[in-house]
Amino acid sequence: MPSSPLAEGWMPTAFGALDVAGAPGFAAEAEILLVPTLPGPALCLVSHGADLWRRLIREAPVPSAAFDDADLDVLAQWRRLGIAAFGSDHPARAHHLKRAVLSSPLHELVYAVTAHVAAELGVRTVFIKGPSLHRQGLREREHSADVDVWCEPARAEELVRALAAWGWHRSPDPWFGTPVPHSTTMSPETWGCEIDVHRRVPGLTLDDASAFEAVSASCVTTEYAGTEVRIPSRDVHAVLAAVNVVRPAIGERGRSADASTTAVRMLAAAGGTLGSARALGAVPALRRELTEAFGAEATAGSATSTPRDWHWRGRPDTAHAYLAALRTLPILRRPRALVRLLWPDDDVALASARRAGDPTDDPRRARLRRLARGLRAWARGRRTVRERMPTSPSLRHSERTP
Repeated sequence: MPSSPLAEGWMPTAFGALDVAGAPGFAAEAEILLVPTLPGPALCLVSHGADLWRRLIREAPVPSAAFDDADLDVLAQWRRLGIAAFGSDHPARAHHLKRAVLSSPLHELVYAVTAHVAAELGVRTVFIKGPSLHRQGLREREHSADVDVWCEPARAEELVRALAAWGWHRSPDPWFGTPVPHSTTMSPETWGCEIDVHRRVPGLTLDDASAFEAVSASCVTTEYAGTEVRIPSRDVHAVLAAVNVVRPAIGERGRSADASTTAVRMLAAAGGTLGSARALGAVPALRRELTEAFGAEATAGSATSTPRDWHWRGRPDTAHAYLAALRTLPILRRPRALVRLLWPDDDVALASARRAGDPTDDPRRARLRRLARGLRAWARGRRTVRERMPTSPSLRHSERTP
């Protein structure tokens, strides 16, 4: 016998939904915070609207005959907004409504939106760092200022473009279009939470695609705002977090003792981290911390190569760092990249001025001042490099003096 057709009716849809009734920071009447399936801001349902959406959660699919005319008008509006649909099923149908697991419900919705937008494109993602480290017992701090999503490196730009329709725009970057940046920072227009779209995690010696596949193969799932998202397994996540903690920063003289201690604690807390570090090519970056956590034999015989991003990140100033990064590009790509660094686009120049505390809104003036700052930094950096260079005791005084 042919199977019976699925019942048709109204159902709730969302790219993330949370029960916020009585939650701190929300108005007393706020009950449901949700993200429509069409690009736009989060919506808040109150009163009868919240009751109606809860009914859809419980009973969907609900036939039209079960509603009065007023509710049918509301449902028709919701259909246009993307928070309700009519039929037998919908890929974004909401099946339950839960309380937020993060201290910031809006932040939690950003995870859900990002996961759904990527899924619509067929782009595989892994959410790294952030609150999941806290949930896995790898750090005390629960909240993060942004959402970090690592996606298939070859498709990162697709995800960046798709997120733009949802209220995020690409932050100015003088290296845009080159392989130098490990991620693209997406600044929010209304969401109040940045998204970092990662192509790689600096500190791994594997190539970008191999690193992503290795991490993706060991993922587990967690739920944010009713949406399942993939995160690294605890041992892999500990390695990634440790690499991030000890990552060199321009102008700093090596890693701090606090950073190293934090990395050791995370590596020791999660079982299997030594094997994961080897599999990901993270031993060169974490040799000191792995040795302290597991003994000198743990890193014996491992490769000693330096992760490529770290060659330029450890420079004494931005000017020297940028020159080192420029040298990582193919020769034919360097001239155009150099021009963009010296005389960048308007948005890059103005963003640089803001970071430097320069209130100018004239792009040309911002470029000239940026160039002047770079030259001064270059001169300071050269002095710093000379100061760091060891002096051989075998050299005569006249040979050491310029």
